Amino acid sequence: MTSPDVYLITIDCLRPDYVGAFNRLTRMTPTIDGLMARGTIFSQCVSHAPFTTPSIASLMTGHYPPDTGVRLLLGQLCNESLPTMAQLAQQAGYTTAGFPSAFILNSDTGLQRGFDVYRDIDDGVSSTRGGCWQPCAPIHDAFEHFLTDAGRDPVFCWLHYFDLHDYHLDQSLPHAASYAHDVYEKVDQQCMRGLLSIIERHRSVDNAAFVITADHGECLYQHGQRGHGWHVYDSVIRVPLAISWPGKVAEKSANHHLARHIDLLPTLAKLWDVELPTAMPGVDLFEHTDRSDIVSYAEASPRQLFEGDATARKAFAGPEMQSVRNERYKYIRHEDGRTELYDIMLDPHEHHDRSSMRPDALAAMAMRLDALLASTGNASRTRSMETEHESSAVRERLHALGYIHE
Repeated sequence: MTSPDVYLITIDCLRPDYVGAFNRLTRMTPTIDGLMARGTIFSQCVSHAPFTTPSIASLMTGHYPPDTGVRLLLGQLCNESLPTMAQLAQQAGYTTAGFPSAFILNSDTGLQRGFDVYRDIDDGVSSTRGGCWQPCAPIHDAFEHFLTDAGRDPVFCWLHYFDLHDYHLDQSLPHAASYAHDVYEKVDQQCMRGLLSIIERHRSVDNAAFVITADHGECLYQHGQRGHGWHVYDSVIRVPLAISWPGKVAEKSANHHLARHIDLLPTLAKLWDVELPTAMPGVDLFEHTDRSDIVSYAEASPRQLFEGDATARKAFAGPEMQSVRNERYKYIRHEDGRTELYDIMLDPHEHHDRSSMRPDALAAMAMRLDALLASTGNASRTRSMETEHESSAVRERLHALGYIHE
């Protein structure tokens, strides 16, 4: 069998409980469910930041935000010493292409390394909101053009869909109705069904591998907000993940252990039979079956993200909240010294802080966080992006994305 085409699909704001493969009570995602049935789903996958740019940087490099240097929505350049998923794909003989849908993922972030083709999002191009993002239609046009020119060489393509992100900008609609409607109409039918139609016209779906996930989830008032970026609870950190690979990954299977975005790069490296150039914190999800010793890190800085001059390209001031979790507990530490502890098995929605009830677990998880941070980089590693964008123009685009409310 020839090397399969590999499609990495990241869907902005997609929660796993709105995907039928993870929640049998919903029937809103028939296209996604069909693709996920071709492989293995990971029901306990988590990202490492509750907003797009740092989450994608960790996914693409297999490293946590302190090592990637990408800590905020705008302003930091991804650590150039870290190999990227696209670079490994090139080593495996793939022609690579990246199709982000929002300007915050443009090539000046450094996320374009390893892509033979990388399509930036510029102002006013097929955009309904100030040129800052594009719906799936122009993304699909560019993707189809790439496949037409790619010949028969195997391709690794990343497509990031922003279509679901737009639902929360219309606050007049009930959130449950608007989110569920857009999951079906925009994500499943327009994005994913449209993607499959293009692949079927130009390639073979039967000889295609899919990695489907989200950059982060979405809080639908579980903790007082509608949106993301404000905290590191599972409503925004837990994400869907499914991996299919013809002849290598079992079909219609499920893994219920902790999985992390940083595990994707070493997993794909193994599937591609490519040696990792450096030691990495992630593991191969299909070989490292005993993950009882695994922990995952996430951080958020909502004050720096939402308040003040959100467009200023300044040095990162340090994380405002950091968390570490294993399969049982999540520990959160705030910059003012406050801590939280949740028993995820008993309290999956994280409504009951058990810090006073489980001081032993609190101390143990605090030590795990300290040990993890000691093994990573720090805020001084961040480098500023070089940009030609005017501050006012960036502010307008962030406002259109819903990150600034004036």
